[in-house]
Amino acid sequence: MLSVTTGFLSALSSKSRSDFDRYCVRAGGMALFPPPPAVPRFCTIGSFVEQISRLRDEIDERIWDPEVTVSGDGGMGFGFVWAPFRAKVNGVVNHVGVELFVLHKVGGEWKVTGMADSCRVPTEEERVSLA
Repeated sequence: MLSVTTGFLSALSSKSRSDFDRYCVRAGGMALFPPPPAVPRFCTIGSFVEQISRLRDEIDERIWDPEVTVSGDGGMGFGFVWAPFRAKVNGVVNHVGVELFVLHKVGGEWKVTGMADSCRVPTEEERVSLA
């Protein structure tokens, strides 16, 4: 599950639709809470992928100290990955917060089926320490 989550984040950097497709289900949902003054955004993973694939900005998003929870048995896998994160845009730490990835086993493979985040503008110390 953790490798799928980090693969999804790598797809943010590559902005490749096919990279995203390896790690997620586009029909899944997202709840994104950017720092003010932006407003919360709710969308499908697919619409997020399409938006990201058109960006020209360099994106580098990293998580650390992930908490992984798996539930379910047999072929029906279900789990979560929760972790603090930082996002750099064009080489500068742009926002920090926490992310929650929801994963299901689809065709025997873990896929991101949902995601939520809550973030804020980093402090000056975080801009340096999380670079």
